[in-house]
Amino acid sequence: MTVTVTHAFATWNQQPGQAGASIQIAREISEAEFRSHVDAISTYESLTNRSAFSLMLRSHSNIKMMLAALSDAEKYGGQFRNADKESIAASVLAEMTNWLAATRLYLENERDFIQVNFGKSSEEMGEYDAARSAAFDAHEGYRFLYDLRNYVQHCGIPVGYLRVSGMPPNRRVVINLDRSRLLTARFAWNRHARALLDKWSEDIPLLPLMEEAMEGYTAIEEQMLRINLRRCMVSTPMLLGALHSFDHSKGNAAIIKFVRDSERSNVDLVMRTFPSRSSLESILTAASSDDPFEGVRATEPPSPPAMPTDGTRAAAILSAFFAGDPQGDVAAVVNQIMQVDGDPRLVISDLINTSTLLTSMLSQLLGSSPHAVVGRLSSTSTGG
Repeated sequence: MTVTVTHAFATWNQQPGQAGASIQIAREISEAEFRSHVDAISTYESLTNRSAFSLMLRSHSNIKMMLAALSDAEKYGGQFRNADKESIAASVLAEMTNWLAATRLYLENERDFIQVNFGKSSEEMGEYDAARSAAFDAHEGYRFLYDLRNYVQHCGIPVGYLRVSGMPPNRRVVINLDRSRLLTARFAWNRHARALLDKWSEDIPLLPLMEEAMEGYTAIEEQMLRINLRRCMVSTPMLLGALHSFDHSKGNAAIIKFVRDSERSNVDLVMRTFPSRSSLESILTAASSDDPFEGVRATEPPSPPAMPTDGTRAAAILSAFFAGDPQGDVAAVVNQIMQVDGDPRLVISDLINTSTLLTSMLSQLLGSSPHAVVGRLSSTSTGG
């Protein structure tokens, strides 16, 4: 049996409905060229795809939005006392556990990345360790939650309570950890976390600690971006040179390796798509700018949409619906609104805007997406 291995620059296309892709070889290259260009593409992706840090940001954002949605309910409705606080607290703490797991994943991923690409004793490893040490020394939240992650691993999710803090109109819902539960658990806190527990009050606000910890993780991420950018600056010219060396105007530029078995005529294909020429050039341009990481920083998901109307019409209709006879009372309120406005588009717009905002808030509380919530409501209404 004869096995043929081919490495090449190529272009690929896939039309709507097409099974598989159409590949056109531009020119063959050596195995060493294939490997060096694959490594260069991976280098670019390590700078632009910050998935581990993004996962940590998303969990942090979910917790903030869940508490913000509850605070809005308290601010506008004053009915948080009727909520199932234990269930909601469990949801928030479950998301906190996801965040703690994401912090560990992030730190270990970055350490492994440096070790593989630069070595244990490299200058880059020194920079990474220095950034971690600085975050640990500067931020109490980082120090405590670093050990709380170990607590969760050995003792489970900690006990937490939802509370309403502040006076109207600045009332907000917060979640606190139970200091006594933490101290009486069968867990050996490290000396840094224990020193903090010894001086804190019985109720330990969780979100401020997470906010402070995220400042530390963000500083580490900035250092990792510097390391990745330096590495990317070395490999980017080679990728741009490759893109200039063959015509890919009618498809997506790629580098491929395929292995053909002469007896079975089977082909094992491996392919990596080149970054676009403009995105590679933007890396070189960004390196000389005041903020070279502006286009590659991972950012938190956007906040819920703001209502373009004041919501008073929708609030009046919904209040009538929940307060009395749904059909009669709602009809009377709608008629009254119509007499004042003289235009049905205002009340329709208000109801749509309010529905959008409430759906967004509900999705945050559930840790889901607005599309999933709407889809669930639709399937329920149709008996699905």
